[in-house]
Amino acid sequence: MKIDIKSISKTLLVLASGLLLTNCSDDFLDQEKLGEETSDVYFNSQEKAVGSLTAAYSDLKDYRFGWFFWAFGETLSDNAVYSGSDGDNAGFEPLKTFNGTADAFQVRYKWQLCYRGINKSSQTIEGTEEMDDELFDTGMKARIIAEARVLRAFYHFELVRAFGRIPVLDHVIRTADEKISQSEIADVYAFIIKELEAAEPNLPVKSAYSANDLGRITKGFAQGLLAKVNLYAENYEAAKSWAKKVMDSHEYELDPDYAHIFSFDGENGIESIFEINFIESETETSAFRNNGNFQTLFQLPRNITYGYGINQPTQDLADAFDAAGDVIRKAATLLTTDEVYEKEIPQEVWDWYNEQTDMTVANDSLDQWKATLTFNRTGYYQEKIYVAPEDRAASIRNNANNTRVMRYAEVLLMYAEACAKTSDEGNARIALNEVRDRAGLADVTASGTALIDAIYTERRLELAGENDRYHDLVRTNRADILPYWTEAKKYWPVPQAEIDNTTGEIDQNPGY
Repeated sequence: MKIDIKSISKTLLVLASGLLLTNCSDDFLDQEKLGEETSDVYFNSQEKAVGSLTAAYSDLKDYRFGWFFWAFGETLSDNAVYSGSDGDNAGFEPLKTFNGTADAFQVRYKWQLCYRGINKSSQTIEGTEEMDDELFDTGMKARIIAEARVLRAFYHFELVRAFGRIPVLDHVIRTADEKISQSEIADVYAFIIKELEAAEPNLPVKSAYSANDLGRITKGFAQGLLAKVNLYAENYEAAKSWAKKVMDSHEYELDPDYAHIFSFDGENGIESIFEINFIESETETSAFRNNGNFQTLFQLPRNITYGYGINQPTQDLADAFDAAGDVIRKAATLLTTDEVYEKEIPQEVWDWYNEQTDMTVANDSLDQWKATLTFNRTGYYQEKIYVAPEDRAASIRNNANNTRVMRYAEVLLMYAEACAKTSDEGNARIALNEVRDRAGLADVTASGTALIDAIYTERRLELAGENDRYHDLVRTNRADILPYWTEAKKYWPVPQAEIDNTTGEIDQNPGY
């Protein structure tokens, strides 16, 4: 059966419901009532089970989920500044300086949206498990449950990386009387690993999917996420084994052209393990109902485009590319101010400029066009998410470029790190140098600590702008390079509203 993952299903109320962990209500999280069915009667066909699963996927496309995906992963780190208008930048400053508070809307949305996704995933799992097997095509029941379990694991992973100790929810909360307390970090990782290991055997490999199904969770993503979670849990042998399964599957390879990965043509390509798929919808264009990539609007240069100019790469990142002699990835990652002018100022203006003999007049006119670019704090923008004018959606929230979540290059680097941590330095260098070769860089011959450092540097350069840098710094005990960072603020505060709506089961993180 073909399932088009590009579209968010307009499904019933029970599947669009918000977080069941608390009793709080949030206008921004309220969902339109889409039907009258309840879960007791809803799960009566394969189509309905698929609709429930699509609803669980849909929270990945919620613009606030994507917003705090990069806001936590990139702008908290040395890779980017929040930027945008003075108000935008100042509003994020408490988080950037690690003085965030428990009532900050950013931490509240991160918490609530992930738990909403967990709740929907659990509804899919429990509802589908209760259905008769004969209602499904061969293998579909197990696959639907497996996809939902990976989603549930992924939402938990996003939470534990941001908040540390969190409540683990492995079922639908049905009454207000049920009390769920926080689990220790090691136990959260153990739960995520258990979920993924249970799902992995029942997932298809990427090549088994039809074109309409590209973007769905595959065996390769479950294996890659198992490698990643085990790295965070410092289970290096397991991380190595799972990464090797992805490599040995021969389902993926490095795209020879690094820049091509992030083009429209490169979506779900040979290197892609998991992407969040978007489309330019003709009818769904509002902030809270659209199928487009809202993150493009956030990150396009401000005023010279319709973008907000947020998440600007730093000079520190540019210097890191230069120090490595990394020309290829720098060009594909950082959009310079001059490139913005070249792409965004209309060609007829450039033609007129080149025809002028009075350069004073010509430069004055060109400067007026350049002045439309405002709040340019670093001189760089995110090339990986940039959409050129000729490809840009007319509706500002509705660009069709996908968000890359995991690529084969990351699997190679996870394998290299796990090998280095388990005294398998030869294989560590082979995997590391495969990634470096694509970037046109010389092989690394280092060993010991120098090899580990080379792998960490490679992760930064290869994955810059892809929402992992801050978490990598924390995971590898290097976050102290960030101004204002302290061990006490390693994790974000639990939203105060969540604490207030419990009777002591949830407490605040240290330092807040």
